[in-house]
Amino acid sequence: MTDRKARMAIFLTVFMDLLGFGIVIPILPLYAEHIATQGQSPWMQATTGWMHLQDVGAFWAGIVFISFSVMQFIATPILGRISDKVGRKPVLWISLMGSAIGYLMMALTMRIEWVLAARVLDGITGGNIAVAQAAMTDGSKPEERSKLLGMIGAAFGLGFVIGPALAGILAGSSLGESMLVQHGWHLPFFVAAGLSFLAATFVLAWLPETLTPELRVKAKAHETRGHALLVALKRPGMAQLLFIALLAMSGFAMMEGTFSLLAHARFKTAAGVPFGQREVGYLFAFIGILIVLYQGGLVRVVSKRIPERVAILSGLALMVCTLPFLPSSPWKWPFLLLMIPLSWGSGMNSTATSALASQITPPEEQGSLFGAMGAMQGMGRIIGPAVGTFAFAKWGYASPYFIAAATVGLGLVLALTIRNAHRGLKND
Repeated sequence: MTDRKARMAIFLTVFMDLLGFGIVIPILPLYAEHIATQGQSPWMQATTGWMHLQDVGAFWAGIVFISFSVMQFIATPILGRISDKVGRKPVLWISLMGSAIGYLMMALTMRIEWVLAARVLDGITGGNIAVAQAAMTDGSKPEERSKLLGMIGAAFGLGFVIGPALAGILAGSSLGESMLVQHGWHLPFFVAAGLSFLAATFVLAWLPETLTPELRVKAKAHETRGHALLVALKRPGMAQLLFIALLAMSGFAMMEGTFSLLAHARFKTAAGVPFGQREVGYLFAFIGILIVLYQGGLVRVVSKRIPERVAILSGLALMVCTLPFLPSSPWKWPFLLLMIPLSWGSGMNSTATSALASQITPPEEQGSLFGAMGAMQGMGRIIGPAVGTFAFAKWGYASPYFIAAATVGLGLVLALTIRNAHRGLKND
């Protein structure tokens, strides 16, 4: 059983890793856009020349996002299944080390090819959140899982409070600017690499193994056929939950992959102040605060008083109603206030979806479940940025947000089918 010490260790490990992730994500699109437009190689020109794009840099920013997500989609279910067999601790350590090396590669380059290679490596080993979720729920009661998964969400939120703010500070510091000008090195990515390495060290030093030997033996004895995602889809009622996760993440990632570009395009000068990497970092920090407020506190109220199905429907509805207004809301408070229903709606839906899926999955298959859930979300992180950045580059900054709202709306329609499926599972 996962005791309090193990849960706190998991929380701190995820926080340190996501602090690095929070540093990278806000500035990655602007960073990729910048280096892609500085000097395109012949193969890059051949790739984009026939598309007649308005913004070539936005296209390559999307490719950088997609390269990570494609590999994560393939690898995360495999890592989740391996963690069922060998334990959470070694798989989590390998995943964190992969992130550290990937960030270090990005810190040292001004070539889009090396950035793509770094994101591919990070994607292959990027199953840390799925494994941490499985570790957090090991041995827990079904009714506790929304609260426990909320701890992971709170660590994610804290990383997104401090990380983006730190990204803005590091990118705009004299040291960061000096390293970039003199050597082409990126200080924020060095710090992100150090944090992931620290988290990996923390796993070895403090995190106990949460999966009991008995469950590991049972998982090895219960060999599944095929990719863990395909196995999960065969479980009655699971397909609805997995496809809701796919659609919700596709819509959210469409926003996430273009948000920095949208803010920069719309608010190049806000109140006479240039709107660059520093300001975008602070904007992401504000979103992180909202995530912490929900996952660190409100999720406990929601999980106790609102059934998972209702929470899923409510979260998706909030996202659908918010996304179309982002491209037109004026700076400052109308735009910032829209972040509240968007962030809380996303958190409500994702936590309830994962909790409901966990409740209907045997204990020895929790790693496979969260790996499959991570794969569907990874696919969403492929579809969302691909569609979003292409729409941004082709039709302007408003188009991705209308497409995102329609995508999440499909998930809302699908969520209406959950009740009968879940009833069948309880009787299974």
